[in-house]
This record gives sequence, C-alpha cells and structure tokens, in this order.
Amino acid sequence: TTAASSPARTDDLVAQGEKYLYGNGVPENCTRARTNLMAAAEHSNAQAQSVLGTMYATGHCATRDLPTAYRWFGRSLRQDPKNTRIEKDLQVLWNQMTPDERQLAMRSGH
Repeated sequence: TTAASSPARTDDLVAQGEKYLYGNGVPENCTRARTNLMAAAEHSNAQAQSVLGTMYATGHCATRDLPTAYRWFGRSLRQDPKNTRIEKDLQVLWNQMTPDERQLAMRSGH
C-alpha cells in the first residue's frame, strides 16, 4: 500500500522503533524496535538504517556484528550523502574490524 511507504509512515516507524529500543515511555522491547526499524529501513529511511547500524555496532537489541553494522551505515550514507556523522561512524567501524570482517562488510551490500 502507498500509506505504508509514505515518508510520514516511515518516520513514525523510526520514532516507534527508537521508543522501544531505548524504553522511552514504554518498556524496552527489542523485537518491536527491530521490526519497526527494519520496516522503515527497507523503505530507504536513512535514520532507521543508521539506528540499525548503531544496534549492530554496539550489540544493543542485536547481536554485535561489525560487518552488518558497516553495511547499514553504508546504506544510510547512500540515502544521506552529506551526513558527516555517519561517515565518521563508518571510519571508526572500519578501523575496529579485522581483515576478515572488512571482507564481509564489502562483499554483501556494496
């Protein structure tokens, strides 16, 4: 449906996802956070992609996985190319990854 992919709808998904991710006004619920953020990210929402990158980078509400985090930040940066914070996050992640992790990060998703 068109309503599901509207920018307002994806922004709402991001807001809901972050609310559950951090327990803002609701009990923390990683499953709901991930579901909402993934739905927004699949509609090319740069903020949702960035939050997912952070989740995988830190291991909060997701299994810590630097290559996956790198790919989410990369997708976010493609949506929002002038975002220097995401550029910095990518650089920090790249520096933390092993050569094997870097290969994984580059293989799927670039």
